[in-house]
Order: sequence, then C-alpha cells, then structure tokens
Amino acid sequence: MGTAFLSDKQLRFYSENGYLEYGRVLGDPEVQELRDIIEDLVVKQKPDVELTATKAETYSLFTMVYQKDPRFWELMQANPVLLDIVESILGPTFRLVEDQMFYKPADHGAPLLFHADNVYYGFKDPEIVTCWIALDDATPENGCLRMLPGTHRREIRHEAVPGTILQEAVIDESLAIPVPARTGDLILFDGLTVHGSGPNTTGKPRRVANMVSIVPCKDGLHRKFADSTNPYLRGGPAR
Repeated sequence: MGTAFLSDKQLRFYSENGYLEYGRVLGDPEVQELRDIIEDLVVKQKPDVELTATKAETYSLFTMVYQKDPRFWELMQANPVLLDIVESILGPTFRLVEDQMFYKPADHGAPLLFHADNVYYGFKDPEIVTCWIALDDATPENGCLRMLPGTHRREIRHEAVPGTILQEAVIDESLAIPVPARTGDLILFDGLTVHGSGPNTTGKPRRVANMVSIVPCKDGLHRKFADSTNPYLRGGPAR
C-alpha cells in the first residue's frame, strides 16, 4: 500500500498546469550521496550531452546514471515515495525512459532553452512524467526551472538550433513562471510541458537529479525501448 500518493487537489493542479511543486522528498544524507555521484561524474567522465549552443557557458547532462553508479537506482528508481507519486499520475504500470543528472556550474552555467521533453523522445500521445529533484537550492539567480503552465494541453512548435542537437520551443517567454525549489524538493512535470531554466550567475553549482517514467507504449521516433535500459518500475508483464 502506497504512502505518498498525490491528493485530489494536487492531481487537479498537475492536470491543469502540467507541473506540480511537491515539496521535499529527500533528506540531507540522500542529497549528499547524489551530490557525490554527480561530482564524481563531472571529474571522471565526459558529459553525455552539453546543453548549450555557446562555448562561453556550459550545462552538462549525464544520462543512464544508474548504470554508472548503482546507488543512484536505490535513491531514485527504487525510492518508494517517488514511485507512489508517479503511480498517482501514471497508474500502476510504468517503466523508465531514462534517468538524468544535470550540472550547471558556478559563474558560467548556461541557460536551458525552452522545450518539451518529448521533442527528444518522439512518443505519440505519451503519458510521461519527470521527477526533478533539486540537489541545491534552485533560485532565479542560479537557474531554477521556468514553466509554461498548460502547454502540455496543446501542440507547441519547436525549431532546431543550428550546429547542435538542441530544439527550442516557439513560445512567448514572458509567460514563463519561475519555480524555485529548496534542496531535496521534488518538482513534477509532464513530458509535454514546455520548460527551461536561466543561467547560473552565482559562485556555486546548481545540481539536479531526474527520473523520467512513462506508461508503456510503442517506441518513439527518437527513443526505442529495451528491457536492459528501460525496465519497468512498477507493474509490467508477468515473468
């Protein structure tokens, strides 16, 4: 029996806006373990993706982190609180799309272009949710999330950024709402919700851990499922 299912009020807000500020889900020891994981990745490994179109700023993305450090799985994909929350939205059966860690360095951390996550997956009418967890206080000064409420309910055109793999949503950025978070806080958002983040102009890094889950569906245009990389987190076919 789950213990962290969302309330009707929370579910209504999420359904209407495409995101939800849940609050704290990780304690200080768990946050520190995840910080240690990403700091180790930054030192020892090349990022899987650089999320910037300029050389003056950097914003590093590491994916499939649980395969690089099994402790990540225990803290995120096997976390019963996170799984209960995701089940509130997606129902009893869902699988992993990917996990992610983001590192926005001090002083020159790049902004994240506005986009909907599914533009990089290409699933058709997906039921998909991202669990975004702050490993540092996320503020407007260090590049907290900015959300475009309700954009998950309509199609948003994206344009390719020349010379990169990045896509940028064609939207009115003045409508974006800053969504600050405290260390250990969870923000949920739909894979179709347009979001971005600002630059980090502070003297400390801004770090994030993500888990992206989806109701089982056909392969996406840009993302194919495999049991080895996209395991079921709850439910799934009988073995």
